[in-house]
Amino acid sequence: MKHINLVLIAITAASLTACASRQASTAESESTPASKSAPAKEGAKKEAAPEGAIVGKPAPGSKFAKLKIGMTLPQVEKLIGPPTKQWQHPTGKNAIPFYFGPDRWVIQYSYKGEGILTLNSGGDQLLTRIEVNKAE
Repeated sequence: MKHINLVLIAITAASLTACASRQASTAESESTPASKSAPAKEGAKKEAAPEGAIVGKPAPGSKFAKLKIGMTLPQVEKLIGPPTKQWQHPTGKNAIPFYFGPDRWVIQYSYKGEGILTLNSGGDQLLTRIEVNKAE
């Protein structure tokens, strides 16, 4: 019985210490002037930009020149039409237990004379890579 009381006291003390340190860091962040917090907000906007890659340079006026990283699958198909070939395959993240992110599988669209588009398979199916390859 004495051991249970000691364990409960230790857990309570640890949680109160954690709460006190969390409040101190929150108070420090609230007391910072607006000029110091403004660059952080700008940085957050830059991080919100969709991640992706464009390999090669699409020719002006080509189908791929109309595309932008972060477009959804329906937007891509509406803008440039259906692909010549398409396939899916898993990424390395598919093997991570209890990982349910949108990038476990990818969809690839091949357009003859243009190249290959890669979209993530989960969620909104966003365009993540544009690979210009005229021989494709």
